[in-house]
Amino acid sequence: MPGCSAHGSQAGRAAGPWGLRGLALAALTVLTAVTAAGQPAGRGDGSPFTGNWRGTATGADGATTEVVLALTDADGAWAGTVSGFEPGRDAPLTRIEIGDASVVAEAEVVTRLGALILRYDLTLADDWRQLTGTQQVIAGAARTAADVELRLWRRSDVPQPQVEQRIGYFTGTWRFDYLGGEYPPLSIGTRSGQVVFTPRGEAPWVDGAVTGEVFGEAYEERLSIGFDPESQTLVQQEQLSNGIELLSVGDWRSPIGIEFVTRPVEADGRTYQMRRQVTFTSERAFRVTEEFSIDGGPFRRLGNADYQRID
Repeated sequence: MPGCSAHGSQAGRAAGPWGLRGLALAALTVLTAVTAAGQPAGRGDGSPFTGNWRGTATGADGATTEVVLALTDADGAWAGTVSGFEPGRDAPLTRIEIGDASVVAEAEVVTRLGALILRYDLTLADDWRQLTGTQQVIAGAARTAADVELRLWRRSDVPQPQVEQRIGYFTGTWRFDYLGGEYPPLSIGTRSGQVVFTPRGEAPWVDGAVTGEVFGEAYEERLSIGFDPESQTLVQQEQLSNGIELLSVGDWRSPIGIEFVTRPVEADGRTYQMRRQVTFTSERAFRVTEEFSIDGGPFRRLGNADYQRID
């Protein structure tokens, strides 16, 4: 998604509405290869975990905090939110791992106390109505633990932001803040700015113009996104400022999020691959979580970006 260094690809501009299907099919082999190598954690039927879990986190001093953990599973794609770290706020989960009778969930939030990671390690009771375990609040090297007891709320359908799958969703101006490492050749590091998406006539494409700031210096980028409504597949083309070209395919079958994976690229004798998870937090906001792999190894966190529509 936008926020990575990108310059518009000539191939993307020439593809047009009918060339998109061919690009999507070619790029889909990337997604198939990654799936065969190992799907991201948090896939499966997960029906016992789907729902709105409410309860408390109790610290060593006996103080309790109300916690609401919402988990949804749409066509095998897990998403959710957690609240309880600050009054009136919730945060999208950035990591969800579902086991036979366990769930690990994490969220990254910025509070008045600084950046925090919330981690939940929970076990499902035999009656499928209770989750118990621990909550860890991680701030740098400091960790605070609490005991957690959650019960499934009566309502089985969890309110989860959903958006209509259409290329026009992106049209407009978005402000973004990206927090992540400087990791050539994939990332230029922490940055902020805005991206303006313009529709390409009647074609199912939008062209994005990025203006932002990285390490105190202004920068500009361009990218293109195409959408095939029949297969609900997205194709994103980028040319990074260092000359690296990225082709990504996205699966948008779920109205709550998109999964992107890039075609592997080679640089300095090594092979790099990146994947992105887009989670819609409202009709006018979404979060992007990026991970990367080197030489076919396990995927590791690269960074996160939050987008807010401002037009």
